[in-house]
Amino acid sequence: MYHIKNDQRSIRSSEMLYEGLTRLMGEKEFAKISVIDLVDAANVGRTTFYRNFDEIEDILHMRNDQVFDGLIEYIFDYRKTKELDHRSELLKPILRYFYLNSEIIELVINAHRIDIFDQSFRKLVEPLKPILVSIYGVEEDYVDYLIAINIGVVTKILTHWIKSGKKQAPDDLADTIKMMMNSDISYWASI
Repeated sequence: MYHIKNDQRSIRSSEMLYEGLTRLMGEKEFAKISVIDLVDAANVGRTTFYRNFDEIEDILHMRNDQVFDGLIEYIFDYRKTKELDHRSELLKPILRYFYLNSEIIELVINAHRIDIFDQSFRKLVEPLKPILVSIYGVEEDYVDYLIAINIGVVTKILTHWIKSGKKQAPDDLADTIKMMMNSDISYWASI
């Protein structure tokens, strides 16, 4: 768990630790990074690390949560300028946002911890359950499945897209995926 106080020193220390972790992950496997390695790379003391984090993976949790906070703002701003069909048009702003902010996904992929990304995504969507029930017309007992399906699909799309070098433009990819989903190109849905 991370527990960063809302003061400049704590915020700056947590950023230094994130930057240190990013550098170290370019040099060695995440699982082989120790707290000593990290505090040396970040040029902070061990006390500073433990004041802000319990474990190294908490740095990834923190950055994921920060990135998802930015995603919420981006989607709200995007919705102000575009008329969205709530069911199908969220993929486009999500892809646009992560086109510019893919570093955290790259880090969790390299750390073999995509579950951290999923947890931040679920934390973002959890408060929206009542809205999702009314928008999609699903019973409350099934809204968690709806959330799991959508998080799973978006996470898999993002990870594949990022692993393959983001070759497709975000809007083109979103439009193509929408077309595939609407044309039932996936026979898996009928199993």
